Amino acid sequence: MADKAGDVAGTVREQAAEVTGEATARAQDVIGELRSQLEDQARSQTQRLADNIRRLADDLHGMSRNGDSDSSAVGAVKQIADRGHQAASRLEDRGPDGLLGDLQGFGRRRPGAFLAGAALAGFATARLAKGAKAADGAEDPPAGTTDGGAGWRASQAPAPRPTPPSPPLTASSQGDMAPGPVTRSDPYPDARQS
Repeated sequence: MADKAGDVAGTVREQAAEVTGEATARAQDVIGELRSQLEDQARSQTQRLADNIRRLADDLHGMSRNGDSDSSAVGAVKQIADRGHQAASRLEDRGPDGLLGDLQGFGRRRPGAFLAGAALAGFATARLAKGAKAADGAEDPPAGTTDGGAGWRASQAPAPRPTPPSPPLTASSQGDMAPGPVTRSDPYPDARQS
């Protein structure tokens, strides 16, 4: 009986080792697939960023061609455009790993400027997200509201009450106009009820 229990325990150990090996291999496959997908996305985003920078640099070059060639502003625009082309080429050549390395190097060299830039980027991102959320809220009003979530609007204001007419003017003995008899009728009797 002890031999049979030992055989069962050995079989259980072997099967557990096989299951563990298969689970580990599958987990490594999934991790590898995720890593390759993330790398592909990072490369495509980096390429898109490089394309946008290059397009902006081309636009700046076009602006500088139309300006006065002796102007210092035109010279500055040309320099910015040239640096934009250099940055786009660097992004394309080095890819996302190079961009990350550049950011890490800048953070080590100038931590104060890096933190200030990160805070500014975070603030700008938050403002953009808030603006996008507000734009979405204005387009699709929440259920049960008539103003699209935009608060009180002039179209929902009560209509202004007309001004009561002035008393008629009558001529006095000296030829000037004086107000006639004043009557005290309420032109809005239902306004006091609300």
